[in-house]
Amino acid sequence: MKSTQSPDLNSLRIFLEVARTESFSSAAHRLHLPPSTVSRRLLELETVLGTALLLRSTRRVSLTEAGRQLLDSISGALETVERGIANFRPVDGAVRGRLRVATSFSFGRAFLPSILARYAELCPEVQVDVQTTHQNIDLIGESVDVALRMGQPADSDMIYRKIGIVEQRLYAAPAFCSGLALSGPEDLRDVALVAHRTRMRRELVHWTLSNGTRHFTVEQPPAIVVDDPILVEGLLSQGLGIGLLSDVLAADGVATGQLVPVLPGWSGPPVPLYYLYHQQLGDLPKVAEFLKATRETLRTKSARPDAETITT
Repeated sequence: MKSTQSPDLNSLRIFLEVARTESFSSAAHRLHLPPSTVSRRLLELETVLGTALLLRSTRRVSLTEAGRQLLDSISGALETVERGIANFRPVDGAVRGRLRVATSFSFGRAFLPSILARYAELCPEVQVDVQTTHQNIDLIGESVDVALRMGQPADSDMIYRKIGIVEQRLYAAPAFCSGLALSGPEDLRDVALVAHRTRMRRELVHWTLSNGTRHFTVEQPPAIVVDDPILVEGLLSQGLGIGLLSDVLAADGVATGQLVPVLPGWSGPPVPLYYLYHQQLGDLPKVAEFLKATRETLRTKSARPDAETITT
């Protein structure tokens, strides 16, 4: 049954490349896309048009009669559009437009001001729209250019690069610690804990700590559970318990004397930092310069720099 949707321009571009190469893998290579994405987009196009466009076999791909008609109809028009886009450049060479960035509150507080300050130097005429959320949003569906995240990404059809690592430790207010005698994580059993919800299992705090030679997992009910690490920091500063925080989020509290490390010889698992973007957006100047600003900032901030580019 034919869909009421109009064909997507990118899907038509993928169809054109498959028709020319008679191969899903060759088309995927030329378009810098995963073969699974090419196959999926073509199935979506066939659904929209309500007809089969390709005959698939183990050795090659051939066009149906409908596919041949579509190829004849669109090939010249698509090439004209592509030439027009390729030839469009601002006369003065300046990068302009709007950049949409998605990140978490904690990443935003720890790193985004410095990243945006550097980006303003590189692209002063680009408007930046930042969306902060606890959820891993759909970049394509929300028209987001770049996402900045703490923790392992789960997005498909995205390129993501590991750009740093932040360390985690136990922190509390000096007044809260004054009456405690803690020699190891075992002594936390009767102490009030403030927990980030993602660091819990079955309603219990689940903190795996290490001193380099020994590991210990803290598992007990917390006094307070929250959804945001920034709120954990505020509650700890008010003397409401001990919590596991990244060093970058605790830095201001430590500098002002509101927080102190607890059991400083012990630390939690390091948290990786990533940026993510769609394959087709990476070469856009506004995106490429933002990625550059992010890498440069992470090299100078207290996050441990790391680099690993992964395509899914």
